[in-house]
Amino acid sequence: MHTIKTKQEFVEDIRSIDETLSKIRLSEVIVSRKEASIKYVFICDKTVDGELVEKIKDEAEKISPPVFRYVDVTINKIVSHKELVNKEIYKYLKSHFPSISIFLNEEDVSSEVVGDFVKYTLRLTADGAEYVAKNKTLLKLNDYLSTKFCSDFAGSVETKEVYEKIDLTDDTVFADQIEIAERRTIKVKDVVVIDDFGLGDTAYYIEDSQEGNITVCGTITEISEKTTKTGKPFFIIHINDTTGQMSGLYFSKKNTYDKIKELKEGDAIIVRATVGEYKGQTSIQINKINKCTFPTDFIKKDKAGAKVPKEYKTVFPKTAETVKVESVFEEKTELPKELIEKEYVVFDIETTGLDSFNDKITEIGAVKIKDGKITEEFSSLINPHVPIPERIVSLTGISDEMVLTAPDIKDVIADFMKFTDKTVLVAQNGLDFDIKFIKRFAKESNFVVNNPLIDTMILSRQVLPELKRNDLHTLAERFGIVFRHHRALSDAYATAEVFIELIKIKDKLNKKI
Repeated sequence: MHTIKTKQEFVEDIRSIDETLSKIRLSEVIVSRKEASIKYVFICDKTVDGELVEKIKDEAEKISPPVFRYVDVTINKIVSHKELVNKEIYKYLKSHFPSISIFLNEEDVSSEVVGDFVKYTLRLTADGAEYVAKNKTLLKLNDYLSTKFCSDFAGSVETKEVYEKIDLTDDTVFADQIEIAERRTIKVKDVVVIDDFGLGDTAYYIEDSQEGNITVCGTITEISEKTTKTGKPFFIIHINDTTGQMSGLYFSKKNTYDKIKELKEGDAIIVRATVGEYKGQTSIQINKINKCTFPTDFIKKDKAGAKVPKEYKTVFPKTAETVKVESVFEEKTELPKELIEKEYVVFDIETTGLDSFNDKITEIGAVKIKDGKITEEFSSLINPHVPIPERIVSLTGISDEMVLTAPDIKDVIADFMKFTDKTVLVAQNGLDFDIKFIKRFAKESNFVVNNPLIDTMILSRQVLPELKRNDLHTLAERFGIVFRHHRALSDAYATAEVFIELIKIKDKLNKKI
């Protein structure tokens, strides 16, 4: 029977089921009209067994409208660790409050966990602190955090000094000193001069912006006027060109102040700016600015991709150690040319979930096959900067504590691109899973993955049609290969050994034809 209850009443009823659920919280409700389903996602500080999950599902079914034919419940174990809390706060402020986050970096967020209570502090500029107080930002942040962690939150603000760089006299342009890997451009229309007749009508993608001097354009998403301590007016301008967004400072001159004052959200501008770094963040100082019309027919061009790094910087390959203990091919035969003439990298990943659009990579393991033999291994844990669900921890053995000091994916993916350069990629079920994650994070670092890919699952179906199953465990048993479940490097080794044997079988079959 459908019972109408408030969210709080619903949660309190669930908490009363068992003391294990005393701190459980409802994180989100996912509704699918197409499938007539509703899913309740909870977070809890303790592991919840299957019996309790069923009881929670019973309560969920009572309050769910009958229009939903399927009611599901998911419970993720979340522990309030200060490192995770700090990153969640920083991410939220950067995405929801660009005006206060322009001078905010990760070191400006600190927190302390005291039992079931988390106290956090934001170090902001005076303007940022004023904005927070005026817009009740801390209350909104507390509400958000309460859906991510099983704790109560209280925030405070400390005021910090902001580095002030003012140069109203230097009109020199150093465009020829810009170093750009790839110059994708946008051509604007109807330029109205505010600052500089020589600014032109061609800008580079914000996505391609590098440190130095560069011309970019975009639509103003927010603009506000401020005053320095010495009384000089300046503007904080946020622009978006659909490839990316930037926030910058513009210190107006006497002859431009009135025109800049007239600019508003939705106007398009083209600017010459200095792209730099302020306390670890990319920032721009706008030196010249003209009004323009952003092209309505603009279509983003794909990027050719960054060059493969010349050296390893984070993950260094090691000499391989085989895990294969025996082979069904006891006779010594000549290795197939297909194995000798190409180099292969067999890889496997572990992730926070199955969604290749939203979940994160927690581990990459890979081995290289050269001259038909496994020669090198590549392995690293990765900090996903999000809590790892308990079910994934149980499956992979990789916990939040294990990845806290692990490198970021952007550092690991760069070394992985070097390790895989000019090789054929091999993975078990790779077409449907692993390669989608790799391509997504490679793209975020401007790399393009265009290696040929072989899926051992598909290959095994072609050369071993008699097998009823083609999963890695079955294939490993078929060839007498050691199989250690759900750690990336072990799976990569096993897949590599399987791949070698499959190529041998393929070669024999081809010779019979």
